[in-house]
Amino acid sequence: MTQQRDVKNQAKDILEEALDREAVIVLARISDEMQLLFVAHPELSGEKVKEIVTGFFLENGKSEQFIDDWIKTSEEYSRTRGLSEQDQPKAMLSDFGIFRFMNFLKEKGLTDEQITIVLTGAVQQAASCQQGD
Repeated sequence: MTQQRDVKNQAKDILEEALDREAVIVLARISDEMQLLFVAHPELSGEKVKEIVTGFFLENGKSEQFIDDWIKTSEEYSRTRGLSEQDQPKAMLSDFGIFRFMNFLKEKGLTDEQITIVLTGAVQQAASCQQGD
């Protein structure tokens, strides 16, 4: 438990040092947008996720090759995690959200190690909130 608190504190410190108020607002917006996508599509299909991901990446100037590679990688990762076909679209949308967070943090100059700590802290925070910790 102490290690989890340490990671959460490290993550908080990294974000406070590296991000300004505007960046925190952008991260919150990404989180809200992802939450809205899950709410708007409770019975998510693989095709719908591909449509969402493709639309986002095209709007942000990514190539079709990038998009195809991203989708294939996410699908592969879902299968290797042993998820059922029914759960794979939700996992892909979650991967998309994580990708958006990671990409934003990278654009703000965080290192891969810092991003890993931040994401680990966020996962631990979410898990403790679900447990009522």
